[in-house]
Amino acid sequence: MLNCLAQRVPTGTITGEMLIDGRPLPKSFQRSTGYVEQLDVHEHTSTVREALQFSALLRQPKEVPKEEKYQYVEKIIKLLEMEEIAEAMIGTSGSGLSVEQRKRVTIGVELASKPQLLLFLDEPTSGISFAFPSNIRSRCPECI
Repeated sequence: MLNCLAQRVPTGTITGEMLIDGRPLPKSFQRSTGYVEQLDVHEHTSTVREALQFSALLRQPKEVPKEEKYQYVEKIIKLLEMEEIAEAMIGTSGSGLSVEQRKRVTIGVELASKPQLLLFLDEPTSGISFAFPSNIRSRCPECI
């Protein structure tokens, strides 16, 4: 269902109306949203900071200065409490970051894109500590 709401279903027919605040979805809907997938797939040779910076550089508007994008990445690193692992290589499953740390990176990569409308999270609590999800919910409004 989440894939349908996020308009990420490549096959089949979806019927009905999709509205945001009572209005039809804008043409830029997918570009204006972030989607945190259930699987944490990252370039294993990059650091946490590099992964977030790469996302910010590619996905935020080109008019946003590079320095501003990097400052936003630092804000995300702090929000997700990743200061201690910011320079760590992501690695592969079984070596490198823990499951919880990888999930934080996955969420961070999407937040670094600075979605304007929505952030979809597919099973964001799998593999992470009990306190982390409430921390994100309470602090995300200051970010987006």
